[in-house]
Amino acid sequence: MKKLKLYSVISVLTAAILLGTAAMCNMCGITLDTNATESAVSATSESETIKTSDTVAESETISVEESAAETASESNSGIELFDISKLAPVFAIANKSGNQLISFYNDENVADFEGLNGAIGDDGHFYTIEYDKKQDSNNQDTGRVVADNFDNMAGYIYSVPGGNLIASNSYFLCNSAIINKGNLLTTVSAGDKALDKETKTQIEDIKGRSVQEGWIIDEYSNGAQVLIVVFEPDGKNYLMSIGLKTSDGIKLKDYPAVSADGNSVWRVDDGGKVIPKLYTIMFAAPTNNGLLLVVKWAGAEGENILLLHEKADSLELLPWEVSRYWSAG
Repeated sequence: MKKLKLYSVISVLTAAILLGTAAMCNMCGITLDTNATESAVSATSESETIKTSDTVAESETISVEESAAETASESNSGIELFDISKLAPVFAIANKSGNQLISFYNDENVADFEGLNGAIGDDGHFYTIEYDKKQDSNNQDTGRVVADNFDNMAGYIYSVPGGNLIASNSYFLCNSAIINKGNLLTTVSAGDKALDKETKTQIEDIKGRSVQEGWIIDEYSNGAQVLIVVFEPDGKNYLMSIGLKTSDGIKLKDYPAVSADGNSVWRVDDGGKVIPKLYTIMFAAPTNNGLLLVVKWAGAEGENILLLHEKADSLELLPWEVSRYWSAG
C-alpha cells in the first residue's frame, strides 16, 4: 500500500454543510395525501484519523483516500468496492408486463446506453437487461412516468429476460462492469422499526435537539442501518433527517423546513407528519470513499430519488435531481 511521508502532524478538518429547503419535496408538486401515497408506494469518510508515531521523527501516514478505502473494505468484508468516480445515474420504470424498462432520467454525461446491461431494484435486487431501442415520445404522452404511459414516453428501452419486474417501479440502470450484484450490501431487514432509546439519545447528542420519533427502515448484513428521524419542532422550524448508523457512529442528511401553521412542511398538506413507508432504499453500495445510498422518497403525486454519499460526519446529497411524476390528475 502506497504511503506518504509527512514531516509534521496533519490535522484534517471537514465541515459538513447541511442544506435544506422548506419544501424540497414540493419539487414535483408532490403532496402528502396518506391514502393516495399508500397506493403509489405499492404500484467514507474524509475525516478518518491519520495515525502518527510520537517516537518516530519522520512519521508515515496513510493518505485519506487510501485509508477510507481500507476501512470500507474491512467493514464490508466480501463486498467489492464500487468506484464512486464512475457513478453515472440512469433511472427507468418497468412496463405493465414487467419484462421491459424505459429510462426517464439520465446523467447527461452517459453516452453508452447500449452498454447498460444491469438493473437494480428495491433492496438491491439485481437483474440482467438487454438494450432494445431508443423511443421518442408521441402525441399521446401524458407526461406521467408510469407503466400506462410506457409506449408514449421518450426514453431508452431495455428487455428483461425472465420478466419479473414490478410495473411502474423505479430501477437504477448500470453497466455490470462498473457496478453489479457483488458491489451491493445484502438487506437483512426492511420496514419501519421504531428507534431504540439509545439511538435516539445518540442522535439528540449529535443535533442538540429532541427526537420526536424515528425508525429503522433498512438494515444490512454488515450491521449498517438506514434511519428516518423526526425532531421536535422549534416554533415554525421543523427538521427531518435521513440517517446512516454504522459501527463508526451516526451520520445524517438534514431536511429542515419552515412552516407558519404546520399544515404544509415537507409536502403540501402533510400536517408536519413523516410517514416512514414513503421511503424505500433501492440499494447500498460501499465505495472506495464511503457508502452510497440510493433512496426513493414517494408522495401522492410523484417520487424523488436521492443519491446520498457517506462523508466524514454526514450524508451528502449528490447533485443529480432525479424525480418522476405519476399523479392521474
